[in-house]
Amino acid sequence: MSEPRIRFIGAGNMARAIIAGLRRQGVAGEEIAVHAPHPERREALARDYGIISCDADAVTVAADSIVVYAAKPKQVETILPRWRAALEAGPGIFLSLAAGITSASLKRLLGPKVPVLRCMPNTPAQIGAGMTTLYADASVVAEHRRAAETVLAAVGRCLWLEDEGLMDAATALAGSGPAYVLLFLEALEDAGVLQGLPRATARILASETVLGAARLAQETDTAPSLLRHQVTSPAGTTAAALAVWEEGLRTLAQRAVQAAVDRSRALARATEEGKS
Repeated sequence: MSEPRIRFIGAGNMARAIIAGLRRQGVAGEEIAVHAPHPERREALARDYGIISCDADAVTVAADSIVVYAAKPKQVETILPRWRAALEAGPGIFLSLAAGITSASLKRLLGPKVPVLRCMPNTPAQIGAGMTTLYADASVVAEHRRAAETVLAAVGRCLWLEDEGLMDAATALAGSGPAYVLLFLEALEDAGVLQGLPRATARILASETVLGAARLAQETDTAPSLLRHQVTSPAGTTAAALAVWEEGLRTLAQRAVQAAVDRSRALARATEEGKS
């Protein structure tokens, strides 16, 4: 049996989502391995998707192999040095899903020869509707970019950034963004219930409305502001509601994204200082 071509460090929800996407795309189970210290989690992935379960130890990595870091950002200082020699020997391609951990920090931990790419997917990857932001520095060749995109495209759309300084903003907007939308859905559902709707009805109305509005904005390629004006009659019900939303929604959105950006930058500083 040949060695696995794609190896995951970590067996959490994002590893599961990407593995599921790869299998849906036709990648054979024997081409995928998951490395994790908890046998029950990696064995569950092996059972569910027919992949290979391995303990947390590093293994030999071929030059065309892809290693996906899907463990917690705070663990990079502990985990990555164990993989350095194996990755340098290939050198295998390294994809990091760790929020806030810069390319410089990853290169410091893995060595300058290892092609390092930063990738930030989001949780809709679980149903193949993810949005992944990717960054690769000038040392990463086109072949490595294509390999990374092949893996992440299995769970949704990919978008490249050429300025790593924008990764914190992309993480705050798209990486964390599904939680914001889900909180908004919760609020809409609760508001509907307060007006007398059964909760199941309010949930369907809220989720389908948000889904439809997002699809309308995406598929018509029209600015959200223009679409909003098209459905807002003067002195109508929509205008009355929007007057309330405008009292604080934009400021709250800006503060929320800024808080996520600040946290991402703090993670980067902590890692660079060796304190993560």
